[in-house]
Amino acid sequence: SAREFSTIGEEMAQNKRLQVTDREKFVEMMQSLSLTMPEHLSEALRTNLTGCKTVEQLISEAAQRISFMSQEEVLRRIRSSDTGITLLDVRERDSFQRSHIPAAILIPRGQLELRVNELLPDPTARIVVYCQFGKISTLAAATLRDMGFTRAIAME
Repeated sequence: SAREFSTIGEEMAQNKRLQVTDREKFVEMMQSLSLTMPEHLSEALRTNLTGCKTVEQLISEAAQRISFMSQEEVLRRIRSSDTGITLLDVRERDSFQRSHIPAAILIPRGQLELRVNELLPDPTARIVVYCQFGKISTLAAATLRDMGFTRAIAME
């Protein structure tokens, strides 16, 4: 199989671009190359900045800090006269508009920290967070807990 990595020492010795020592010449050379963004650069940067945690590790850690409610239990509560829960959909607006659980509140995950106090004023409420696959809702429920919503959980 082909080797898919190199060391910094190998790159310094063999990569012609890294042998240009003058900063201005290096910048000029790199700008003239019209390079595309490397694949997975954003993921690599994020992984490095989080202490080398992958997205799956972040979700797994969040899942260990929160509780979950089954879809069956959510349905049972929706059908009862007093649900005792607030449903929070953290998908994007277009997905919410296509379909959502009745009475759910929409706060897209990217807006959660900015809009939660406005739309969920009671930090003691039992908030059940859901999304399409359960990953974003797990992260969002953990974030809500960090923000003082101690009864926030995710739907299984």
